[in-house]
Amino acid sequence: MKIKDIVDFLKEEFPLDLQEKWDNSGIQVGDVENDVKNIMISLDLDSETIKKAKENSCNLIINHHPLLFNSIKSVDFKDDKNKMIADLIKNNITVFAMHTNLDKARGGVNDNFAKVLKLKDIKDLDIENENPMARMGLIKETSSKDFAKFVKEKLACKGLILYGDREKLVKKIALCGGAGSDFIKDAIDRGCDLIVTSDVKYHEALDNCKNINIIDPGHFASENHVIYMLKDLLDKKFSTEIYTYSQDDS
Repeated sequence: MKIKDIVDFLKEEFPLDLQEKWDNSGIQVGDVENDVKNIMISLDLDSETIKKAKENSCNLIINHHPLLFNSIKSVDFKDDKNKMIADLIKNNITVFAMHTNLDKARGGVNDNFAKVLKLKDIKDLDIENENPMARMGLIKETSSKDFAKFVKEKLACKGLILYGDREKLVKKIALCGGAGSDFIKDAIDRGCDLIVTSDVKYHEALDNCKNINIIDPGHFASENHVIYMLKDLLDKKFSTEIYTYSQDDS
């Protein structure tokens, strides 16, 4: 079986043409014509991810955040990113990234996020977009502080920030993994009681929390759940060994 077989399956499930124009999802380094050995899945690609891949004889790394966003003008090994590229090439490891296409696609980051938080009647939030990214759904009515505790447990994050009235009862929940503060207005317009997303600026939160409560669990925690979803998906389709590596939530 070729690496191409894995990549083609993922591209069918999470089409690359869904990605934002500024994004760089797809093959980052390597050769898809190589026979696949084992697979490593991680949210980010760093030297520790590569180390774990080598330890487990993985020659394909699948990650959410692309290693390469901007063009490289020189390959100076004093640079940490270039060191990683050299290490990948030396060990014949292919890297395939799925970023905003995985955020938007059915069954991707945000559908899985909604599943993790046990939302019911899940719908698209940003319906004016051709390919919506954020989601919304319903929970059994509970206080914001109790829902925040539930989010913290389900995402296994060390901490989170709750903006707004801690005692406010919430039922209609919006969410977006990663930096989703752009969707706060959509959530307010669609009558949501609370939105779960990350990288929310302090004053942005203060300006909006009179109209909607906001839970910010951090960028990592809001997306890291997807690596386990991807492992389950590939385990059902392919017989090769699949590993996950997760950096500490800091």
